[in-house]
Amino acid sequence: MEQIEHYDVIIVGGAMAGCTLALALSAQTQGTMRIALLEKQAPQQHQQSGFDARCIALSAGTCQQLARLTLPNTQSLWQQISPLACPIEHIHVSDKGHSGLVEFHADEFQLKQLGAVVALQPMGEILLAAIKHYDNIDYFSPMNIAQIQFDKERVKISLKNHRTLSCQLIIGADGTQSLVAKSANIAINKVRDYQQTAIITNLQVQQPHQQRAFERFTAEGPLALLPMTDNLMSLVWCVKDPQYLMGLTDDAFLARLQQHFGWRLGKLQQCGKRFAYPLALYQASQHIHHRTALIGNAAQTLHPIAGQGFNLGIRDVICLAKLLSQAFIQGQDLGTYALLKQYEKARQADQTQLINLTDGLVSLFANTLLPLQIGRNLGLMAMAQSHLLKQHFIKPTLGWLAQ
Repeated sequence: MEQIEHYDVIIVGGAMAGCTLALALSAQTQGTMRIALLEKQAPQQHQQSGFDARCIALSAGTCQQLARLTLPNTQSLWQQISPLACPIEHIHVSDKGHSGLVEFHADEFQLKQLGAVVALQPMGEILLAAIKHYDNIDYFSPMNIAQIQFDKERVKISLKNHRTLSCQLIIGADGTQSLVAKSANIAINKVRDYQQTAIITNLQVQQPHQQRAFERFTAEGPLALLPMTDNLMSLVWCVKDPQYLMGLTDDAFLARLQQHFGWRLGKLQQCGKRFAYPLALYQASQHIHHRTALIGNAAQTLHPIAGQGFNLGIRDVICLAKLLSQAFIQGQDLGTYALLKQYEKARQADQTQLINLTDGLVSLFANTLLPLQIGRNLGLMAMAQSHLLKQHFIKPTLGWLAQ
């Protein structure tokens, strides 16, 4: 007879969003909700350390939310992460070949920092260590799913190691090509192919970065430099022809980048391993289905122009965790359509705003038409002179959540 392991919630995708959701649910239900977290990759297969560390930018709002997530050791998740993070205190925005530029300073908005940059590997290790303190969370990794079946009352997941799990609700935190979405017949639509590729690497720079982040718009595409610990900078350079740049020697690549970025950090002295990722806007046709909810990149995958994809996903996590925890404490079925509809409705405005913002920025700054070039530079100059305009522009990227 088939042995089935029963859970309240199963989260597919054990990276940042999935782990944070598991911790938030556990914290808000005092470790009484039974949770399975399924991750297909073994941790060492998707980690880079040292100079080649992959990084992520956390908005001020995300840092605030992580500070509210208390762990079993009574520390908040942010207290554990913050010693590894480099604060962003200033943001410098410019357009190559034009005079318009604007600078944002944390103290203008009565903040200590506008955000922070943290390496993925140590952040992931902190999340996994925290999960081990919860007896109610079972973390399966590496793991492969053979089949997901939806019944009226439960979702059944057959693993390729012949184990079978079931739950009231399955949550897709498994990225753009979500198996959960596919199994629930939710279409993942490629809304726009940006015909750009993000080249990602870390740089050693000559001058101290002084906790400054840079966003520079070029004819190739936007490039961002984010401050890291040890005076490193994390580069995200969106380009139309990645093959040429990926094929250059490190010195030639740095020289080309220096031409586009300028000398605000002195000489760009060294770069790490380069990674390339094609860019497109993906959206799920719906974010809920029968006993199914999607979060993060499974629901929407954004262009990295404003560094908002992960932060938008964390707001999905916080919203869903709050609704599910309240329902669980009240003894409700976690997979009811009425409950999931509350999640979809609550997240719609924020998701639409950020998608429109990032997509609009790409369209505006990737366009070489002279009237648009003039218009956007006048806009940057006007913003530089107006605190109200600055506030209006930066508020969505700070990621504040209504309480």
